[in-house]
Amino acid sequence: MGWFRSRYGWAWLATFVSLPLLVLSLPVLSSGFDYWPAQALARNVRYGDSFLFAYPLPVYLPFAPLGVLADPWPRLLAPVICVAFLGPGLWLWGARRVVLVAAMVSPVAVGVLVNSNFSTAVAVFGVGLASWAKRSGHHPLVGLGVALGLWRPANTLPVILVLLASGWRWRQLLEAVAAGALFLLPITALAFLYQPDWLATYRQIIGLYAGLAGLGPQLLNGLGPLGYAAAELAVAAAGLWVLRRRSLADAAAFALALTVLLAPAEGAYGGALALPAVIRAAQEPRYVALPALAGLIGWGIAFALLMVNFPVGVVGYWFVLQAYPLLRKRGEAARTSTAVNVERSAPGSSTALVAAGSSGTRER
Repeated sequence: MGWFRSRYGWAWLATFVSLPLLVLSLPVLSSGFDYWPAQALARNVRYGDSFLFAYPLPVYLPFAPLGVLADPWPRLLAPVICVAFLGPGLWLWGARRVVLVAAMVSPVAVGVLVNSNFSTAVAVFGVGLASWAKRSGHHPLVGLGVALGLWRPANTLPVILVLLASGWRWRQLLEAVAAGALFLLPITALAFLYQPDWLATYRQIIGLYAGLAGLGPQLLNGLGPLGYAAAELAVAAAGLWVLRRRSLADAAAFALALTVLLAPAEGAYGGALALPAVIRAAQEPRYVALPALAGLIGWGIAFALLMVNFPVGVVGYWFVLQAYPLLRKRGEAARTSTAVNVERSAPGSSTALVAAGSSGTRER
């Protein structure tokens, strides 16, 4: 019975209960194979010749060697590559044990795997690396992390502003910029060698963005690029507000989660960018079951959306809402919980002492 009384027990239970919904939804969850553009480049397909080319050309080049492999190896290896980035990426945000398992079996994480969406997996890893490296003082890795985060450019730009506002010395900033440039410049130069007009092609691809499902495309369609840029700045401002009240990791994760609202809702994978915020919330003991419960309800939402043939990417908005604990000042929830528990306990009793001792939080 003690197992069911713990928040960890409820988290494991919610994770297991969500598995049948995962199995039911899995056959129809995929909205396409996003590894195809990468392999197509190695098979003499021009960048932009298909609507599946949704990101800048440099994003696809590191994965283009998949195209030299015979089928079905690209299809089999692509999800493995996504796991290799997404799993460690969530770990960098602080996910451990049940929190990591719950996040990885959520509909938005599974959406990354079944669609083989390299860009989302790499961006979660990259921004997580940048946040971790800034806290630990490995400044060149901040630059590398930001460069990898740009695999989802629109989602990463507000986070960059949060990182810049977190306090730097000039030498630290120069180290980060140099490391990012050493990674981005060669791959960008290679893109121009491969197809000199790729930048003009990408501008045309952005024009197609406004016709997709989701709040972001509708915003771009209604208010134009300036309106979209203003929304990006608003997301960055929200992240900066959180930065004043909580840690850099919390602020970066919150800003990253809000950018899900600015992305298309074609596939569930886009919502994976909100997982770091849910994981950061779970660092506080009272929210440790949040990722598992969010995943369970998320699978119910995803299943319902799939049954009515509605864009399943809308489930990502549900995960954005689960970032709400990050709006509270760090430790505020723990102090409230302590006060309630102590009041319910007899003065000087062991229950009161345990409640007071277990309420402290620590940064991970």
